[in-house]
Amino acid sequence: MDDQPKDDRAVPEEGSARVPKMGDLFWVGTACAISVLAGLGLGYLLDQVLHTTPWLTFAGLAFGIVSAVLLTVRQLRRFV
Repeated sequence: MDDQPKDDRAVPEEGSARVPKMGDLFWVGTACAISVLAGLGLGYLLDQVLHTTPWLTFAGLAFGIVSAVLLTVRQLRRFV
């Protein structure tokens, strides 16, 4: 017999999904914020340099939002 205590939380049962921890969810939120802000900031800077206001700002914002959604889907698929 094993003398070590059995920790049922350490290894999920076969066929069950892993439960996200607070750090996982924090990472998703942080990655979303960084993606959107980076896209917006890059678009804004390019608008200032190329004098195309507001088109590249909107394009950068759209790119950041799409990036945030893709990062979120990829990260959360681990838990489904």
